[in-house]
Order: sequence, then C-alpha cells, then structure tokens
Amino acid sequence: MIQNHSDRDWDVIIIGAGAAGLTASVYLAQAGKSVLMLEKGTHPGGRAISTEMAGARVNLGAHALFRSALDILQEIGVTVTGSAPKPPGLLMFKEEDGHVRAVPLTQLLLGSFLTFHEKIQLIRFYSRLRKTDTSTLHTVTLQAYLESQLASLRVRSVVEGLFRLSTYCEDPELLSAGAAVEQLQQGQVMYIDGGWQTLVNKLVEKAQKTGVCIRASSPVREIRGSSPDMCVVLKDGTELRTRQVLSTAGPEAGLSLLHPALSAEEAAAYEQHVPVYAACLDLVVSGMPRPKIKFVIGANVPWYYANHSAAAALSGPGKKVIHVMKYLPAHDQSDPKQNELELEGFLDSIQPEWRKHVIQQRFLPRMLVSHGMAMAANGGLSRRPGPEVKGRPGLYMAGDWVGSQGLLLNASLNSAKEASKQMIAQRE
Repeated sequence: MIQNHSDRDWDVIIIGAGAAGLTASVYLAQAGKSVLMLEKGTHPGGRAISTEMAGARVNLGAHALFRSALDILQEIGVTVTGSAPKPPGLLMFKEEDGHVRAVPLTQLLLGSFLTFHEKIQLIRFYSRLRKTDTSTLHTVTLQAYLESQLASLRVRSVVEGLFRLSTYCEDPELLSAGAAVEQLQQGQVMYIDGGWQTLVNKLVEKAQKTGVCIRASSPVREIRGSSPDMCVVLKDGTELRTRQVLSTAGPEAGLSLLHPALSAEEAAAYEQHVPVYAACLDLVVSGMPRPKIKFVIGANVPWYYANHSAAAALSGPGKKVIHVMKYLPAHDQSDPKQNELELEGFLDSIQPEWRKHVIQQRFLPRMLVSHGMAMAANGGLSRRPGPEVKGRPGLYMAGDWVGSQGLLLNASLNSAKEASKQMIAQRE
C-alpha cells in the first residue's frame, strides 16, 4: 500500500517514482534522510510497470535487464530472478528489390550468405570489440566508426542490428560510437520473472521499509527556491517544504518545473537531448506456429521479435508473452497505423497464421525508450549532464539521460546512486 502522509518538512523530495527515483530513495533513506516521493501516476514504477493481459504479466514493450545493473540493485538489497534469452535465431535482411530474407544466425559463418572475406571481417571485429578503448569514440558517430572498421555493407548491417538490439537506437548517424560499444560490452541480459513489475514491487517494498513515504496521484507544478529552503508545489496548490529536491522527470519536464527558470547558459545542457522511441506490439498467445523461432532481429530493418516466456516466468501454463518492436528513428514522422501493419507483416513472414493463436494484443505506437540518446555531437556519455544542477543549489536530476555511465536502466540506476551520494555529501 502506498503511503500518503500529512505534510511536514522533508530532507529530500523526489519527483517521480520510477526506477531512478525508487533507487535513490533507498540510498537517501538508508543515510538517515527523511524522503518524500511524489508520483504523478496512480502507481509507482513509471515505464517499468507491467500490466495484466489475459492472465499474463506483460511489460510496456520489450524490456531486458543488463546483468551489470544487478550490482546496484543488490547493493540496496533488491534481487530479481530470470534467465538470459538465447542469441537471435534469425536475422532479417531487406534486399535491394525490397524482398525481406530471413537468414539463420549460424549460417552467417557456416553458409554462403557472407563471402569468405566478409566472414573474416565479422570475426575480427568481434574479437577486438571487448578490448576496444572507447575513450576516443564518444564524439564519433556509430555510423562513422563502423564504416572505418568494416568495408562490407552487409557485415555492417549485421553489426548495426546487434548495436540496435543493445541500445534500442535506430540512429547510427547520431549515436555515439563510444556509448554504443560500451553498451555492447556490457554483455548478457536477462528477462525478469514476473516482468519488470517484480522489480518495481521490490524497489517499492525496500523503499517503504527504509522509511520512504510515497505519495501517488501527486503531479508537481513547480519547484521553488534553493537549498536549504526549497518548496515543491503540487498542481492542487499544496506546498511541500524540503532541503533538497531530486527530479527524475525528463530534461524538458524537469526544466519546466523550475521557478525561477535557469539562465539560458545553465539550461543549455538540458535542452540538447533527443528522445528514443519504439513502436511496440505486445501479444499474449496460446503458442506460435513455429515454436522453435523464439528470437529474431532485423539487420538492415529495425525489427525485433522475442518470445519472452522462453526465458522468464510471465504466465501460467498454456500462455506465452511475445514482444514485437520497430525501433523508431529520431524525429520520426511515420504513420502509427502503417507501423502496426509493418509489424504484423513481419510476424506473417516468420510466424504464418500467428493471428489464430492470439489471446490478447495491444499496440503502443510511440513508446518512450529513453529521454535522451547519447549523441556523438553532444560528446556521448562523457559530456552528459551530471546529477547536480548548476545554478540551483539543492536541486539534482537522475534518469536514463544523466551521468557518464551507461544507457537505459543502467544510466538510471547509476545516476540515482551518484545523485544520492552528492546529496548526502552536501548535508555533511
């Protein structure tokens, strides 16, 4: 049950009860701070929530937890279970005539799809990948990096598909090569038993046990003042006093709450972010016509298909959770209906007559994946804004666009930890 405590003065108010906010709240409460968390929605979790569909637990689009994120979760006393998916079984290639061809992953090296020299390029690239020094790659685009490393367009498309899978980003001409390589170096992912709602529930439970107060249905209108005298004003006019504020909203949303606003120079670091989106088709099925096909990605087409029930417990017997996605490019203007039809056509090509097995489905036309791509033009990971907001003492930010470590959930958790560390140090 989410607590709804009466007003008082707080050491910290956290805006947003997603993964970053919940993680930070535990660190801060464990350090002895009184923490109030404000969530605009009816339940905590943000984009990490799962929903019940036909008796199955279904994430908002395909979610995968990089095992490197487990260290921070374990540090605050949160553990989850699950398994790693097997590597993609098929790669989808769109030929020059528009025909889409499915190539088994094993055939890349054993078959005739790639020439001998292309196979050598692919092997050499991956043998060097783990040892690649990314320090000089943060201002280089992924596209430029791959063009410098791989002469074959076909091999580049294979590698781009794997980078897309790990970053969720369909903009190699914008994405920082340093960020992309570091993400692929992270290694294995896992699908969480019970969906990501399990992670949310455990974070909420841990936060409440450490004394964090969580107030749902509490959208914020304004953040005033600076430490140690700050005020958070809710949209219903309620004023809450605090020494420090941590915003886990996105960069634009966070800036819009500040009164007075930051100067143009101070705000510049928060106005250069390009969000990442995906079109998601989520299915609960009784089975699939080709059950051995569990994981498929596009090489030169931005598609994803995975049977998440093959690696995680998400439902009772007789039901499977399938996620299908199209990674959307920055500033995408495509027609949502056409994207849905495209994903259904993709399914037709790998799972003929799949519709006969659907128990329930939903389409999320523009699901927010990340508030900010790690762009080469902005310096990649190394020049993302840190948690402390310059020009507003006592104000901090955390999320998947903050800090120099990681992408996606890893960035959220790392920035939450770093923000907490800085906030605790400020009091001292």
